[in-house]
Amino acid sequence: MREISGIPFESGLDPLEWARFVVKARSEENYAQAMDVLEAQAAEGAAEAEFLMGLVYARGQGVRRSFAAAATWFEKAADKGHLGAMYFLGKMYQRGYGVPKDNAMAARLYEAPAEGGDARARYHLGAMCLEGAGVPRSAEAAAAHFEIAAAAGHSEAQFVLGQLYKIGCGVERDADRAVDLLVSAAANGHKGARLLLGGMYETGDGVDADPDEARRWYRMASEVTSGP
Repeated sequence: MREISGIPFESGLDPLEWARFVVKARSEENYAQAMDVLEAQAAEGAAEAEFLMGLVYARGQGVRRSFAAAATWFEKAADKGHLGAMYFLGKMYQRGYGVPKDNAMAARLYEAPAEGGDARARYHLGAMCLEGAGVPRSAEAAAAHFEIAAAAGHSEAQFVLGQLYKIGCGVERDADRAVDLLVSAAANGHKGARLLLGGMYETGDGVDADPDEARRWYRMASEVTSGP
């Protein structure tokens, strides 16, 4: 009996649920069997199987990595309303991976996942509004998107929104709100937020100067080995 991290394939799990576990857990020894499941269900038009096929090709999990194949599978699932597929296809259009780069298409694809509560999609819409990439440039619209993503715990949205409040871009300037957002991002492990807070406390920028607090934030920033 084949097992995945102690979970047997014959334990009553639905085959698609099992294949999803294999893909997301990156359980290499089970890729071939998972692909059999995904290919069979994708052939029948199952949106979740098509989405997972997209992930498999985007990551090169047991197959040769192919962004073009990934985009094809994501598009099949997205056409059926699969929000995860819309998000990943949006990223591919935004970056030009496997499809021609098209920020306007990316923004359209992000809309439904964002409305469905995907903080990542909401953040990307905010960043695109801030840059005017594929959508009209608007700091106010960007801030509105970042507010929603930040409330959902998205650390990069918290970091960027904190800076918008710090300088009064797209929102009314509010030093206290800026610090609160930066602290939230820092608490979520955001290195940039920790460095920025260190600098603010070192120079008294929007907060009372406090060398000890500055050193604390710099030290915490040095402890982050990866990420933003």
